Amino acid sequence: MAPFIKKIPNWLTYLRLVLIPVFVVLMIDPSRTMVSVAAWVFIGAAITDYVDGFVARRFAAVSDFGKLLDPLADKILVMAGLVMLVSQRSDINGTPWVPGWMVVIVLSREIWVTGLRGVAASRGLIVPAGGAGKIKSGFQMVAIVLLLMHDLPIRAFGLPFPWSCHIVGINFLLISLVFSLWGAFEYTWSILVANQK
Repeated sequence: MAPFIKKIPNWLTYLRLVLIPVFVVLMIDPSRTMVSVAAWVFIGAAITDYVDGFVARRFAAVSDFGKLLDPLADKILVMAGLVMLVSQRSDINGTPWVPGWMVVIVLSREIWVTGLRGVAASRGLIVPAGGAGKIKSGFQMVAIVLLLMHDLPIRAFGLPFPWSCHIVGINFLLISLVFSLWGAFEYTWSILVANQK
């Protein structure tokens, strides 16, 4: 196997990190066009997360560096998305596109898990993302994209009334919170409890 293939997952993670400030700049004072472009930038960054994991597993290119950097890049991407969304206000009633309390829970969980990873690293342990964490990330990524398109309708299951992307996005974010807290419990147990035995 060519040595450069093993570097592809980390390169994709670097690309994700580069796309984050681009997304933030687009969302600082967004017009309809800027939000649309920001949504595509976010989708591109989210796709790199899937592709780098696939390549790493397919070509046995998993590294300890990637295990630490990849989830960190995911956290920064999600945090950037949610913070920029909560800073936007509805033109109709002035409410934020995302309730602040949901963002507080997500950020608190991410800071807690990052701290746990630091504890694990100090003990020479590398803890890869668990199943709940991966599901949580998937729901969060989709939720953020839907919330970026918040005022567009979704017609599903032949229902006579349209659901807005905002309603579906908020519910996806709520589902992600359940998996988020479950994942935080798994990390806490594996690092602070199981490894003490």
